[in-house]
Amino acid sequence: MTGYGVYNYPNSFYRYEGEWKDGRKHGHGKLVMKDGSYYEGEFIHGEIEGHGTRYWSHNGNVYSGHFLNGELHGHGVMRYANGMEYRGEFQSNKKEGHGVLIEIDGSMYEGSFHSNQRHGEGQQTYVNGDRYIGDWINGYRQGSGEITFADKTIYDGQWRNDMFNGEGTYIHSSGMTYEGLWINGRPAVEADHIVILGDPVREMVQGTPFTIEIEMQSPDGELVEDHGREIQISAGFRHYTPSEGTPLFNLIEDIEEKPVATPYDYNIVNYPLTELGSMKLDERPLSPGAVTKSASNLGESSTAVEEEVAENGEVEEKPTENIVEEKTEETVAATMTEGEGGEIDVSIPTEGDEEKATSPRQQLELPEQETPVPPPVNTLRSEDGKVDFKDLVLPGPPTSYRPFSIMEEEENLQKASKSKLKRKKSTRSLGEVSDDTESIDSIDDCSQDTDNIDPSKLENKETAKADARLAKQRREKLYGDERFARPGEYVIMVQDVTTPPFLGKTLTPAFMLVRITNALEKKPAKKARSSTKRNKPQDKT
Repeated sequence: MTGYGVYNYPNSFYRYEGEWKDGRKHGHGKLVMKDGSYYEGEFIHGEIEGHGTRYWSHNGNVYSGHFLNGELHGHGVMRYANGMEYRGEFQSNKKEGHGVLIEIDGSMYEGSFHSNQRHGEGQQTYVNGDRYIGDWINGYRQGSGEITFADKTIYDGQWRNDMFNGEGTYIHSSGMTYEGLWINGRPAVEADHIVILGDPVREMVQGTPFTIEIEMQSPDGELVEDHGREIQISAGFRHYTPSEGTPLFNLIEDIEEKPVATPYDYNIVNYPLTELGSMKLDERPLSPGAVTKSASNLGESSTAVEEEVAENGEVEEKPTENIVEEKTEETVAATMTEGEGGEIDVSIPTEGDEEKATSPRQQLELPEQETPVPPPVNTLRSEDGKVDFKDLVLPGPPTSYRPFSIMEEEENLQKASKSKLKRKKSTRSLGEVSDDTESIDSIDDCSQDTDNIDPSKLENKETAKADARLAKQRREKLYGDERFARPGEYVIMVQDVTTPPFLGKTLTPAFMLVRITNALEKKPAKKARSSTKRNKPQDKT
C-alpha cells in the first residue's frame, strides 16, 4: 500500500490516518488513541521518527520536537499542563543534556540535565531574585557553587544536598563576612554572644577616658573571627519610677522611654556616652583651683574660715571679717529682725512651707544650664572577631535628665519631712525661751552665729555673692566636675546591631559597670595631734 490511507488496529485502541509506503506508515501521519491521546508528525518505515507532536490526554502535557523509535529524542519542547516548560535535549523520553526549565513559580534553570534531573553545571534563577551558578548532582546543589541572594548577600564555596558544606566565604548584605568551614548550612564555629574583656566593674574619677575591648565568642568561649559585624556601645543609668502623686508621676507615662533589662537586678534608661575628642572641655573649666579663684572675685567682704597649724601643732580656726557660715540641712530655719524698742523677732517657718520645697539645684540657687549633648559613639565593625572602643567618656547629664530629676524630687520630699519634724522640735524649745539675752543666744546656737553680723548686711549684694560662692562649692561637693557624669554607678552595654542580622541571629549583648567618683572632692585633712599630749613633760624621777 502506497499513498494516503486510514487504518484501524484490531484492538480498536489505535487508529492511523496518513501516508503509507510499501505497506508501512511512512511520511506525515496521525496516530490517534482511544483515550484522546495522539501523535502527529513524521513516520519512517512504520515507526514514529523525526519531528512531531505528542499529546497525552491523561495529564494534558504536550511535546513538540524530535522522536526516535517512538521516543522523545533530540531537541524538543515539553509544555506541562501545570505551567512548567522545558526546552532542550531529550534522550529515551528523558531530559538529557543541555536544557532550560521554567518552573511553575517562574524560577528558571539553565544547564545540564541527566535522567530528568539537574546534573552537572547549571544556573538557577529563583523567583525571589536569588541566583545560583555552580554544580548540581541529581537535582541538588552539590559541589562548588556561588549564590547571590536578592539582598546582595553572596556565598561562594562548597555545597552538599542544597546546603553550605565545606570551605566557603559568606559576604552578608550588612557588610559582615565569614570565611571558613561550613556544616549543614551554618558556620562550623558560630558566635552567639559578646564578651567585654577585663574587669566587669571599673572604678574611675570623673572625666577619665577608658577603652572597652570586646570579642565575639562561641558558646564554648572560643573566639570567632568574623569580620564586619556592626557593634554599638551605649551607657545607661538606673531607671527610677516617681512616687504616685508627685508632679513627675503623671508626666512620666507620656514621655518615658522603655527601660532596658540588665543582669544587675535593675533596669536602665539611656545615658550619654561619647568620645573624649567630641567634648568641648574649654567651655566650663571646673577644677578646685579654678573654682576658688573664680569665687574669690565675688567680693572681698565674703570670706571663708581658714585653717592653719600653729607653732605648737594645734589646728586653729582663724575667722576673717564678716564670716558667713554655710547653711546646712541641720540649721534651724529662723530669721531674726530687730523691731521697735530693740526687741528681736524670731520667725519660724510654718508647716505649709514644706510645699515650697525645691530641688537641690534650686536650693543652691543655680540656674539650669542648657549644655549640648555630645554626639554618641559611632558603631564599629569587627575585625577578626574583635572590636575596640577607645577614649570613651561619660559626659554631664542632659538638662532635666529624668532619673536625676526623680532622685532630686524624692530627696526633696524626704528633706521636707525631716524639716517638719525639726520645726516642731524648734517650736517646742522656743516656747520655753525667755526674753533675756541668754535665751536669744541659745536660739542663735541652733541656727547661726549672728553676734557680729548686722542683719541688714545679710541682704546686701556682697553677702548674696558669698552665698552664691558657698552654694557653688556645695554643688561641687555633690556633683563634682559637671562637664562629666555625676558620681554614681553607670552601666555600659555592648550590642550587635548588624542589619539584617547575620544568618538571622543577633548576638547576646554584654554589660559592664562603671562607678564614677567625684573629681573635685578633697580628701579630709588629717587632724593634728593634741599639743598637750605631744608635749607632755616626762617624769624625771
